[in-house]
Amino acid sequence: MYPSELFDKRMLLDRSTVTKGVGVRNETPRVRRNASMKQSSAKKAGFRSNFELNLARALADRGIMYEYESTKLTYLPKPRTYTPDFFIPSTNIYIEAKGHFDKGDRVKMLLVKEQHPELDIRFVFLNSRNKIYKGSKTTYADWATKNKFDWAEGSIPEEWYK
Repeated sequence: MYPSELFDKRMLLDRSTVTKGVGVRNETPRVRRNASMKQSSAKKAGFRSNFELNLARALADRGIMYEYESTKLTYLPKPRTYTPDFFIPSTNIYIEAKGHFDKGDRVKMLLVKEQHPELDIRFVFLNSRNKIYKGSKTTYADWATKNKFDWAEGSIPEEWYK
């Protein structure tokens, strides 16, 4: 190769005709960690999030029998179904794991509670101090307490499965 061939061939072309990103990069490509990559271990294990996976591991480590998304409950006004995350047969408790708790989830849970008063549905929040919406003074915990749902933060309390 001659020294004259060592320069970048893009220098010969009008700059507007060269596509961006063409050429040699000095850096090694970096892996970007996005939500889908973080959840890959949970997805492989059959859970919807790492939070659910960790709750399931904690139950299994304690030898607690549980069912994951085994029950479907119908609620109205439009016939829809709600699938609780965990069911503990020994105590007959349904547990909903919540990292993000938006308005649709809150409305759904109130309808389910109203239409299925015989069920004991409880929440485990990833962070109970999160606000229900930006600028609100109401936290996830405040909402759950106000609407008479038992709740915990981070993990399932021992009292719930004994």
